Amino acid sequence: MDLRILTGELEESLINYRLQNIYNVVNSSRQFVLKFSVPDSKKSVVVDCGNKLHLTDFERPIAPAPSNFVTKLRKHLKTRRLSQLKQVGNDRILVFQFSDGMFYLVFEFFSAGNILLLDADLKILSLQRVVNDLGPDNARYAVNEKYGAFDLSLFDESEPYIPREYAAAEIKQWISAHKQKLLETPMDKKKKKVFSINKLVFVHISHLSSDLILRTLHEAGINPSQSCLEFEDDEEALAKLCIALEQTEIQYMELLDKASNSKIEGFIVKKRNALHNPDDKDSLDFVYDEFHPFKPYKANLDTFQFESVEGYNKTLDRFFSTIESTKYALRVEQQKIHAEKRLTNARSERDKQIQLLQTQQEIHEKKGNAITYHAALVEQCKLYVQDMILKQMDWTDIENIIKFDGSRGKEEAAYIKLPLHLKENIIKLLLPDIDAMQEEDALESSSSESESETETESDSDSESDSDSESDSDSDSEPETSKRLLTKTKKKKQTTPSLTVDIDLNLSAYANARNYFDSKKIAVTKQTKVEKSTGMALKNAEKKIQKDLAKTLKNETDALKAIRPKYWFEKYFWFVTSDGYLCLAGRDDSQTDMIYYRHFSDNSFFVSSDMDGSLKVFVLNPYKTDSVPPSTLWQAGIFAMLASNAWNGKVSAAAWFLGGSEVTKKEFDGSLLGPGRLNYKGKKEYMPPAQLVMGFGFYFLCDEETSRSYTEGRVRKQEEHGLKVDINNKKQDLENITLKKESSEKRNELEKKPTSGSEKASSEEPSELGTPEVEEIEDKLKNSTISEFELSKKANVRGKKGKMKKINAKYADQDEDERKLRMEALGTLKQIEELEKAKKQQALRIAEQEKEKYTSKSAHKQKVAEERELQKYLQNEEDEDSSDVDYLQLLDSFVSKPAKSDVIGALVPVFAPWSSLSKFKYKVKIQPGLGKKGKSLGDSLSYFSNRKMDASKDDDDLDWPEEHELIKQAKPNDLIGVFTVGKMKLVLPGGSASESKGNKKGGRKSGRK
Repeated sequence: MDLRILTGELEESLINYRLQNIYNVVNSSRQFVLKFSVPDSKKSVVVDCGNKLHLTDFERPIAPAPSNFVTKLRKHLKTRRLSQLKQVGNDRILVFQFSDGMFYLVFEFFSAGNILLLDADLKILSLQRVVNDLGPDNARYAVNEKYGAFDLSLFDESEPYIPREYAAAEIKQWISAHKQKLLETPMDKKKKKVFSINKLVFVHISHLSSDLILRTLHEAGINPSQSCLEFEDDEEALAKLCIALEQTEIQYMELLDKASNSKIEGFIVKKRNALHNPDDKDSLDFVYDEFHPFKPYKANLDTFQFESVEGYNKTLDRFFSTIESTKYALRVEQQKIHAEKRLTNARSERDKQIQLLQTQQEIHEKKGNAITYHAALVEQCKLYVQDMILKQMDWTDIENIIKFDGSRGKEEAAYIKLPLHLKENIIKLLLPDIDAMQEEDALESSSSESESETETESDSDSESDSDSESDSDSDSEPETSKRLLTKTKKKKQTTPSLTVDIDLNLSAYANARNYFDSKKIAVTKQTKVEKSTGMALKNAEKKIQKDLAKTLKNETDALKAIRPKYWFEKYFWFVTSDGYLCLAGRDDSQTDMIYYRHFSDNSFFVSSDMDGSLKVFVLNPYKTDSVPPSTLWQAGIFAMLASNAWNGKVSAAAWFLGGSEVTKKEFDGSLLGPGRLNYKGKKEYMPPAQLVMGFGFYFLCDEETSRSYTEGRVRKQEEHGLKVDINNKKQDLENITLKKESSEKRNELEKKPTSGSEKASSEEPSELGTPEVEEIEDKLKNSTISEFELSKKANVRGKKGKMKKINAKYADQDEDERKLRMEALGTLKQIEELEKAKKQQALRIAEQEKEKYTSKSAHKQKVAEERELQKYLQNEEDEDSSDVDYLQLLDSFVSKPAKSDVIGALVPVFAPWSSLSKFKYKVKIQPGLGKKGKSLGDSLSYFSNRKMDASKDDDDLDWPEEHELIKQAKPNDLIGVFTVGKMKLVLPGGSASESKGNKKGGRKSGRK
């Protein structure tokens, strides 16, 4: 059903459009973009093989080179007219017919999908994928095979869809057939699954949507999930079901009618996001789930939202484009997170290295202080080991002795850590940590003070018993000594120790100095590491950012909405500093279009006498106000761009005429040819102007911002008493209209009543062109005589002097005597034949010139001009009818956005430099030899790398959203505004080429 509705909308939108081109979508071999166009209208169709097909308002990233399949499609279908498009019955097959049946493009949306190109005999010319073993006949899809899914009768007049009627007996047959299938299924197979009534109906009437059936069943009071077997013997439920299915057919018919009239409304179902995080601004509460051409039934409405969209193609476009944009945003976010992780790892590695050096400094300082504090103990341990070495004892025996002495409680042995490193002449000592010892001493001192206080109190109480206690004191002396020993042992056990290396050849203080020197080395190394790692971190950050930019550049671009082109953008155009719109045709036919559609007697015409100058029309929307001189001067500069003055760097003068002084009529009342104008008034020349142009950007703002600018413009117009009067009325053409109408009436009276008005109207274009053709024929006939005379007077070396002698000899001879003498000599007949041959040759050349003028292209231009005149005479509306509101369109063009303005797109403009004085983004362009593509790229690079103000407080600085729009701009979309091919780009500080040259020169001079 979805495909049938889409087909109805596509028929209304694409029929008679020409296929402009076909493209591959980046990173997908199954997605394609088909671009259709007619004059002043372009449409794009996105195709995902086997999944979707719809019109799109978004621009997809295009692969730089087409695939073989797309190349084949381009070869046969490019510039072909789309004649018809049809769906094959109720199948998921859509067929595009091109050039009235010369080629067919078939889209299959079942299984894995396929796209096939067929010729007029339905033979496959190319296909997206080869398919074998189709059906019992083992048919296959391959090149040169016949495609049999449809025949040519598909494109005959299709009969309207007739709603199907349903009976209870038919539904019973469906139920019994399903029941029989369940009985035939073996028990050892997978579990038997009974269809619900909704699924059973959908299986047998698949042209209807399952969700549409579900909705109608629910509206009829039938539970869609109810088992179909329960309906077999329930006549009332079957009758109710038949009514519901007939209602479904009626709704289906209404949807098809709406689709054919482009009035259908699509619905996007949004489901509550289970992963929604309220603290995250980017987290969505509802996400897109599905789409339908109707509002579907949902049981739990709290978890769903419905979004309506006008048009089913637009519904699909918004649904899939939003999902693709979300995927792109997630990919970009992942790349940024990965880059941030790399940067964090680099910083943590630097911090770890510095922390390690700081720890080494602290340990070395502690060890040095410990050796200094325990210098006597260190010397004792050294002598203890050295004595055994001097006795030439075995090193293993020395270690055993130390171990034994340590167990016996010898002090020196207790502080030596085994094993010994006598090979390096080093021993390791376990010295108590000084800081820990000081803390313990402080704790002991505080506890001893409290004990002394308690002892003094006890002494005062026991003075009377001194004799008796003397005996007990003598007995407690050995107990106190034991208590002190246990305290020292506990102290040794509890005090943390430091392992230090002692060189036996050095004193204790010399060993301490080694540790202090190591600390100084670590401090120096830390300073170096901080400096070097700081630079390394900056370089790593630059590299990570560079890699991120490269990755994002290789990433497919985000979907960008296709900006609709305004009617004046098909011409050369610009807006003067005073707000007047200036237009110039790109060719003769566009010049005629501007003259007939937009030019009026109140406007001005500007051009110059240089070859190739543009014909610039300055539109004046104010009837009571004349155009300022600055506007005419800027239009004069614009007119001379396409002439030799630009390439020759010549300061030339332009001229202007009023609108009433420019006409399409010849002096004899006939119409001039395409692109030609007649000037009745005296040309008003302006001073010579220097040809300095500029390239800049307008920002397209939203409706609310545009409305505020419109209100400001209207307020200024009321203050100055200006009244807007936009029309294309011309007095000369009004006179032609009156004469034409009177001559037509007279011709109709003279004609017979059998000749209808249709014949008269069909002959009208040829009557309009008759005077012009006759005039051209007269000119061509006259040109034959002049060409013949010129051929007679062609200069030949030595002939001039000979002719002088002949003229002097026969000066008195008249024409009759000359003919008699030539006849006597027998040369008269030869001369007459020679002159006749030359005349015939001249006539033949004239005929060739006439055929050249009346060739097919010239005939098309002539017909187009006649059509434009007919539209003007009959006041017909055309595709440029929106020019009535062109002032409101220009109000949405902002050259320097304010903080409150909401901008959404870029509009490029190429205009005289003086007209870009209020622009924020502009570059100067002068005559030169640079290519416009290179200059455009340099301009975009300059705009993208300017200083940016993220807070948007300074209007003169760039803002982030402006840079985003400039980065999204594609050079191919901007280059069409240039009216010149060669130029010199002048950036602030000099052009790019000049700055490079100066740098090279400076280096050379420095070497010298």
